[in-house]
Amino acid sequence: MISVLIPTYNYNVYPLVREMHKQMEKSGVPFEIRVYDDASTELFDQAQLLPELSGVIYKRNDQNLGRLATRHRLAQDARYDWLLFMDADVFPQDRFFVSKLLKTMEQNQADVYFGGINVPEHPPAPDKTLRWKYGKYRESKALNERLKMPYRSILCGTLTVKKQVFLQEAKVMLPIKKYGLDVLFSYRLKLHQRKIHHFNNPVTHLGLENNQAFLDKTQQALETFKYLIDQNLLPKDYLNVTALAFKLKRFCPDMICHLTFKIFSPLIKQNLLSKQPALKLFDFYKLLYFSQL
Repeated sequence: MISVLIPTYNYNVYPLVREMHKQMEKSGVPFEIRVYDDASTELFDQAQLLPELSGVIYKRNDQNLGRLATRHRLAQDARYDWLLFMDADVFPQDRFFVSKLLKTMEQNQADVYFGGINVPEHPPAPDKTLRWKYGKYRESKALNERLKMPYRSILCGTLTVKKQVFLQEAKVMLPIKKYGLDVLFSYRLKLHQRKIHHFNNPVTHLGLENNQAFLDKTQQALETFKYLIDQNLLPKDYLNVTALAFKLKRFCPDMICHLTFKIFSPLIKQNLLSKQPALKLFDFYKLLYFSQL
C-alpha cells in the first residue's frame, strides 16, 4: 500500500529506517522502504545493515544527482501507489506515526497528506541557533495556521503523496538543476488544485545546519526563486519575500538596492551568525538579498 522513500546523503539513516520498519510491520499493510544514497562521501554501516530488514531496498547512486533527481528515481521505482517521502534527518515524533497516517488516509480523500514538522526543544549547538529558530518559529506551524495557507505550509521533509501526482509535477522540475524547488512543487499542487489534507502527525527535524550553511542555502533558494519568477514558473506574489521585494522595487532603483545591501548586509550577517540571531533581521536580510539580485 505504501512505499516509504528516503533519499540520503552523508547521513546515518539506519535509526530512521529501523523505526519506520518496526511501525510499518506493526500496521499490517503491504509496504516497502527504499533508501537511495546520493553518492555519499561519508561511509556508514547502513549499506550492510539495511538489506537485513525485510522489505528494505538500498541503492547507491554512482554520482551525485541531487535531491530532486534522487526523489524522482525513488518514485519511479516505487512499488506502491502511495509514496511517503522522508528526509534522512527526520524522525517520527512518536511510535504511532504510521498508524495515525493510515487512519487519516482511510478517513479523508486527498492527493497529499502533511502532518507537520518540528525541531528539537532546544538548539543542538550554539552555531545552529539560526536554523533552529527558523524551524521552531516559521516551519513548526500549528494545524490551524497551516490550514490558512495549505499549499505554502507543506514541507517535503515528510510528505505522503500519490505516485502519479508526484511524477506529473516533478517532470516539470527535473530540468531545473537548482536548490529550493520545494516551493515550485507546492505551487504546482496549488495550480492544479491538488487536494491537500493537513493533520497533526509531526516528525522532528534532527539534522539542522550551522548558521553559515543555512544562510548560504537561503541565498541559493532566493536565487532559485528569482530564476523561477523570470521563467514565469512562479508568480511574484506567491511568497511573502518576493511579493514585498517587487513592491519595494517600484520605489527603490536597482542602484539603491545594491548599495543598501552592500552597506547593511555585513552588519546583519554578524548578528545572524552569532549565538543569538534575530529572525526579523533574517527576514530583512532575505528581502535585501532578493531585491538586489
